[in-house]
Amino acid sequence: MKKYTNSVLALFICMLILTPSTVYAEELVNMPAFSIIQPITGAALANENLTDSLTARLNLYLVDNYTNGNIDEQKFNEIVASGMISENAFFANSVFVGDSLTVGFKDYCRTHESIASDSTYFLARVSCSAKAAISPNALTEHAGIMPIHNGQVQYIEDSVSQLPNISKMFICYGMNDLTCSSPTQFVSDMQTLITRIMAKTPGLQVYVLSIPCITSGVNTGYLSNESIQTANILLQEICMQNGWGFINISEHLMGPDNAIRPEYSSDSYVHENSRAYKIWNSVLKDYAFMEITK
Repeated sequence: MKKYTNSVLALFICMLILTPSTVYAEELVNMPAFSIIQPITGAALANENLTDSLTARLNLYLVDNYTNGNIDEQKFNEIVASGMISENAFFANSVFVGDSLTVGFKDYCRTHESIASDSTYFLARVSCSAKAAISPNALTEHAGIMPIHNGQVQYIEDSVSQLPNISKMFICYGMNDLTCSSPTQFVSDMQTLITRIMAKTPGLQVYVLSIPCITSGVNTGYLSNESIQTANILLQEICMQNGWGFINISEHLMGPDNAIRPEYSSDSYVHENSRAYKIWNSVLKDYAFMEITK
């Protein structure tokens, strides 16, 4: 009997590995009522520890827990049937909201294998900011930097509410905000924006991405690596208070001087290249594994 069980598990692993990573079901595994807060360490993090294949890692986790008796056959079958064991199922029916950094990630996802699928949306525009998004003049004075949805400039909360079956939001602002706002004011604006979005889309799961580090020596208004670090700590705190996820991308991009490593910068200023976005993609997969298996 044991030999038969081992054979079934071996076959199951092969089937999952061979399954296309873009396949997922509409009904996903129920997520916990809380989201993981990744810690800010203040130091560069090793990228070699990030998830290479989310499918394979989930695969091994599931089989190990089944063989060790941590999950029963019913739960095992539920997880398999959910379609969650995939590179991008966690990111189905989700939207990425942000500025030019998020625009860059959208472009990366269009040209590389990534966590994005047909139901992963992007509401991002160059120079956008949380401050502009909550401004009474967002659709007039700031129309040139607000995301466009359905062919028109709208408040972000309205655009998110119109996306079909949307269940998760990943949001990354701060780079433009900190040129004119203190870290404290920026985080207050972010909280206001997220609250407005959630009011229009009840039940939305929110994940805040840390503000990525920038080139050493850059100092524009409040924008510097020091203020980014302060803002990220404050972002982490509001995520803990509100039950939102916090995803620490910044420290996977930084070097020992707490600035972005030169090989990840596209302009020796604040923008990033495809090598950096590959790290984004890996960090997001790593976070998805933690959320799914928590």
